[in-house]
Amino acid sequence: MPTDTGDLRIEVFDPARHDRAGFSCGVERLDNYLKLSAKKQQKDDMTRVYVALEDGQATILGYHAINLGMMNIDALARRPRGAPDHGELPILFLGQVAVSETAQGQGIGSILMHHVFEKAYRIAGQAGCFAIVLDVMADGGETIFQRRKSWYEAFGFQSFASNPARMFMTMKQVRAIRGE
Repeated sequence: MPTDTGDLRIEVFDPARHDRAGFSCGVERLDNYLKLSAKKQQKDDMTRVYVALEDGQATILGYHAINLGMMNIDALARRPRGAPDHGELPILFLGQVAVSETAQGQGIGSILMHHVFEKAYRIAGQAGCFAIVLDVMADGGETIFQRRKSWYEAFGFQSFASNPARMFMTMKQVRAIRGE
């Protein structure tokens, strides 16, 4: 799975080295997260932010933010075989994915998503992880929401029956994407 493609690198966000001041993806909330919140949340071990950069450059072309969480089994249409009795499943939560307006349409979002899949795969191999879960942002109206949702669906994410804005992909699907 690509995490380094050509001259593109993905690495852990380092506010001392990575230029976030000029980042603009066209969604104010995502821009502000990177500029105002990511540093503190990462320092406090609440999330891990990964940035896409051109080799040798400090300008952020895109980013994603992930953290660990739990999901109630009742959110699923059917209980997974072997699910723990306590009713919670371990997940990797994908908080944000954003690509700079100047880099949109170049496949960076897809590369970032494959990086998320690789991180989830590694976590599942070390500590257990049932699925990747995300919330589709509703900013910008129904048409934009549906476009965002369709983008995630193209990777294999599916909505929870109880909340169409919350989506998940099981580790079984991630392994299939990896060719296992």
